[in-house]
Amino acid sequence: MRPLRILALGAMLLAAAAAARATSVIPPEFSELSANADYVIRGKVKSLTNEIRLRDGREVPFTLAEIEVTDVIAGTPPAKVVLTMLGGKTSDGGELVVEGAPKFTVGDESILFVKDNGKAFYPLYAVMHGVYPIKRDKTTGREYVARANGLPLSATAEVALPLAEGAAAKLLRQQIKTSDALTPADFRQSVRETRDAVKKGGANNVR
Repeated sequence: MRPLRILALGAMLLAAAAAARATSVIPPEFSELSANADYVIRGKVKSLTNEIRLRDGREVPFTLAEIEVTDVIAGTPPAKVVLTMLGGKTSDGGELVVEGAPKFTVGDESILFVKDNGKAFYPLYAVMHGVYPIKRDKTTGREYVARANGLPLSATAEVALPLAEGAAAKLLRQQIKTSDALTPADFRQSVRETRDAVKKGGANNVR
């Protein structure tokens, strides 16, 4: 059976499961991302489990990603973090795919901005704008933060830029130096400082 592809980024869980629809995800400002996430963690994907649930008499597949948390950057995550995402294998051999949503693999290490886990169809703030993979320079071994498309993140302001794909991403990948990218420690500090500033009224651009 051909995969059923859902173009419902930004739709609520039940609506996304019921029908295919096309919406857009507006990249958030860094202050919005930092302040509005329920919690922010660094962690590795420990396991992925496919689970089928009934919604209005229909089977809807979900993928459960257990995260091994290595650093709590902001907020208070539960003792065990298991992200519930719409999509996965169906009982008849098909597959439900949420177009544009990041795909997790066991062993992936990322900084995650978790929002409405178990309620939203995808539990990261602004979907693909809520995950920042941790990469390592092949030559130096230096850790750096990337965006969901794999491009190095050089400044927190870049969070608000659309994600380049295809030929554009390939061109940028040739131009951006990993040595200029933020380290996980840099990014963590910026998240904490920005989140604190927003709570204290020091930032006014949170939508």
